[in-house]
Amino acid sequence: MKHLSLFSALLGLAAVPAMAAPHTTPSAETSTQIQTNFPTATFMGTWTVRAEVPPFTVAGNKALGPAARLLVTVPEIYAVNIGESRFSLSRKSGSVWSGTEHDTTMTMTLVSPNAGKILITNTNGHKVEVPLYRNDP
Repeated sequence: MKHLSLFSALLGLAAVPAMAAPHTTPSAETSTQIQTNFPTATFMGTWTVRAEVPPFTVAGNKALGPAARLLVTVPEIYAVNIGESRFSLSRKSGSVWSGTEHDTTMTMTLVSPNAGKILITNTNGHKVEVPLYRNDP
């Protein structure tokens, strides 16, 4: 009988903290507020989807602050479809750069120093999203 009452007490104590603190998941608003600030140099280099696909080449100009630009050269296999082969991007946040050439906008976002994505949109509704991985030798 003594063991039964002790077991009941322990079971009750184990359940109380679980009931007291409801499980919460981070909202989309919270996750968008957490942004990483990558230095401009982290964006520069060659980025590709796979080894057999020619890489996107990203270079930076020498300017600092609002005049800083990333200069992106698009591989021919993508340039034929989107109609642009070069983009000049400006910083939008710590992990996002974006720029528009004619009717086409390119946005480059880093997820980590070695992974990111490029989103290319055209005013006619055409959209290309390319996951990228660092391809520097």
